[in-house]
Amino acid sequence: MAASGEPYSVAARKLGQTGAAGEAARDEVITRVEATLAAASARVEVRKGITTAPTQDRHGPLRRLAGAAARAAWDHAVPEQARTRLRTVSSGTATGIIEPSNRRFLYTQVKEDLSGPGLVVAFGLLDLDPAPNAYGACGEDPLELLMRLRSVTSARYEGEETIRGARCRKAAVTVDGTTALLTVWADDEHVRQIQAVTPKRAERLVITLVATTTVTAQLWDFGVPADSINWSLLPPPGG
Repeated sequence: MAASGEPYSVAARKLGQTGAAGEAARDEVITRVEATLAAASARVEVRKGITTAPTQDRHGPLRRLAGAAARAAWDHAVPEQARTRLRTVSSGTATGIIEPSNRRFLYTQVKEDLSGPGLVVAFGLLDLDPAPNAYGACGEDPLELLMRLRSVTSARYEGEETIRGARCRKAAVTVDGTTALLTVWADDEHVRQIQAVTPKRAERLVITLVATTTVTAQLWDFGVPADSINWSLLPPPGG
């Protein structure tokens, strides 16, 4: 690519034609992850949302009919606005400063939007952890997401997108030890965005529900001054 002067996207397409794109994508993701973990500082935003939805029942016509009747009765009894709150269990955004090389971060702004009925459904039917911050963006660790990507075993290019003004290559990745669906966006230097999507299924009576947790972390403004940050606000290790 360097010798021919071809753009990276063109070279990546050619690699795909020769069957080597998977190795190139994996190696690039790992390289960008290590460079990001070595960065002095950056701004970080983490968004987290949990939604619930019924799935198609596959247990025969009688059970499907019973499930359809139950859903119809539910739709009749519960207004659409309330059903929307049930589907959206929670959503939140946490923004702050991260120092990857020092393995620390601090959220300076947190916004949470919790659905009381949705939480009851999710915790009761899907056995989600009701511990504090288990469902909030402020309970998510962007460093953990970055560290997890060190174990990428395979990757597949999925085009290019712009993240906060940076042109990035998008790759779907597979990581050892996790069932989450992971996607990474990286520019020529750093990881700019990570998304982890984790579904959880549960069968209750005639309805099968799926709770989907989506965590998206963005990093930008690398090298931002962090001297004014009061790191003493961080909880103690393991806290």
